[in-house]
Amino acid sequence: MSAQRHSDLDKVSIDQNEKSLVDVKDGGSSNGEPQSPALSYSPSSPSKPRLPYSWQLVMIVLTCLCTFGNHWSNGLIVSLKTTIIKETHINNSQFATLVAVTNLVNTFLCIALGFYIDKLGGALMSVILAGFHLSGAIVMSGAATNNLNSYPLLILGKVLAAIGDGSLDNAQHRIFSTYFAPGKGFAFSIGAIWCVANLAQFTGQSTANVIATNLGTYAWALWISSVIAGFSFGCAVTVFFLDRYLRARYNVTDQTSGRRHTGLVKSGTFNIKAIRHMPMTFWLVVAFAVFENAGVQSFVSISTQLAQQRLKKGAVIGGWVSSFYLLLPAGLTPFLGIYVDVFGNRIGFLFLSGLTFLISMLLLKFSHTVPTFIAAYVFYALSQAVTPAPQVEIVRNIIPDPQYFATGFAIKKSVVQASIVIITTAAGRLQDLSPTNSLDPAVTLWLVYAFVSVAISGFMLFMSYFAPNTLPAARLSQVSPRDLPAEVEKLARKRGIIVQKPDPQDEEDGVTELKLKEKMLKSPNRQDGLLSWTYSIIGLAIIFIGWIMFGLGVNWGVHGSVVAGTVGE
Repeated sequence: MSAQRHSDLDKVSIDQNEKSLVDVKDGGSSNGEPQSPALSYSPSSPSKPRLPYSWQLVMIVLTCLCTFGNHWSNGLIVSLKTTIIKETHINNSQFATLVAVTNLVNTFLCIALGFYIDKLGGALMSVILAGFHLSGAIVMSGAATNNLNSYPLLILGKVLAAIGDGSLDNAQHRIFSTYFAPGKGFAFSIGAIWCVANLAQFTGQSTANVIATNLGTYAWALWISSVIAGFSFGCAVTVFFLDRYLRARYNVTDQTSGRRHTGLVKSGTFNIKAIRHMPMTFWLVVAFAVFENAGVQSFVSISTQLAQQRLKKGAVIGGWVSSFYLLLPAGLTPFLGIYVDVFGNRIGFLFLSGLTFLISMLLLKFSHTVPTFIAAYVFYALSQAVTPAPQVEIVRNIIPDPQYFATGFAIKKSVVQASIVIITTAAGRLQDLSPTNSLDPAVTLWLVYAFVSVAISGFMLFMSYFAPNTLPAARLSQVSPRDLPAEVEKLARKRGIIVQKPDPQDEEDGVTELKLKEKMLKSPNRQDGLLSWTYSIIGLAIIFIGWIMFGLGVNWGVHGSVVAGTVGE
């Protein structure tokens, strides 16, 4: 077995133009893409001081605020549904098109933008994407000003905003992956993002109708959203220049490569063959996200109406009850991020998020009492709380080359967008077919999604403990950072992996025997490479089905309250 492994591993070489990329040739394994040459860098170089923690904190705060406007407006249109339909004289089908356009635009666009985030860097792309969101917000505000009430302008503004909305959080993650390593603040920074995001969305949703009612027109709610978007754009510009300032004054290590963060543009053009860099564990995470992420994120589209039906209360009470899911994650996500940084257990959190989602849907499906309903929403809020940070962090942790993080995350997000369109359109159709306009038949869809997500995450959790050699990336993502070196050595011995000791200059650039072994363990072999293409075709099919379902939904005239255009992770 060991001899066979030796024959499969042709060599491990360090690219002369970029010491940080390891060319691992294992049949169909990933090969590093050349990048622009950068200055050699030793973390202990005395030429510049190390980056102080205070500046890292400033970077976290400003980067989190880059999407404050995005998430403020995320539920704004849905909250104003009744007013918009009345003022623009459109039907449910047209409103469904308006709110679902975000998902449709980003089914394909996320992948291309993910590549450019990896290529150009998160800071620059944050400015560009925040600019798109700001322009879209202004167009939508103008569409409602002076009684214009233009539906085509609202669509145009939503499309412009969607270009920025879908990938702006990906750019944020790329910034944090540059400044923070796994186990050293990365998960906490992701938790901080979602703390701010949930607070922004809660505030935007809960104040939209209050502003529209008290100021006489829904245009004011949209213009206030535009002002918030302008603030976020200013934060993105500040992050861009702060990044340049920190690189010029301090020794900033790029945590995706281990070298000095120079801000140089990555060479190369978009190539779909980057898929071969993704191991089996990555595709299992994508499959999990197709059901858990899409299910959890899209359920918000019916949460208010379901609360009204079950509690037999008005829209105000239903809205406040359903918005509870935003408050619990806001308080918990940073602490969950700290836990992941210290103890790992990433696969365990995937299983926990799926399990709490399943419990929530079981309670909603098989009981109609008020106490059970409240308990179901509590479990749903818990699922929301443990979903974002571990899932973003695990994508960065399981891929062999962290410099492909934004591309990998974009692949996952694109498929999730399509899955959201599928489930929400199908749910809307089921509600329309119900004689009483009940959402109970639609809950069955979310129950199925929850069950499949638990099955997938349970399989990964089982394999990480009882068959770690089968999915080594899953096993390494489960252990704590302090136990990672010993686990890498243990798995490398079992798989017969031997690497040459790096040159002293390579070690100064952050290349160590341990990192080479870890990359080889995570890299896909020839068989995994073929499976990666199979899984990518399945993902593409899901995207096409999402578009087909959307077209059917427009033809059916499904309820706009169901097709909510939620930006899933």
